[in-house]
Amino acid sequence: MKRFLIASVLLAAGMAQAGSIKNGNAVVKAVEADKFQIDGTPMGKNMLLGYLQDLKDSKHITGVVLSNPDKASADQRHVIKVIADFLQIKAYAGDALEPIAD
Repeated sequence: MKRFLIASVLLAAGMAQAGSIKNGNAVVKAVEADKFQIDGTPMGKNMLLGYLQDLKDSKHITGVVLSNPDKASADQRHVIKVIADFLQIKAYAGDALEPIAD
């Protein structure tokens, strides 16, 4: 069962990769209190980290954009910054690509 779940998540991630990247940056939307969404797929911070790692390896992203910073909590902004730092990519907020500072 666990392998099936992992395979399903990887398959969904693979299908979503095409539309979640703009100008070399993965576009992430803050949803519920501790959730993020990419191409309609909600995920927690650990799954987001794995997803972005896959995008970095396969699509060579150089950054992550929090598309709705006005609706994101301070914790969600912090999570995006921490994940970006861990992956050694840039963290941006909004369409203006303002760097997220910690």
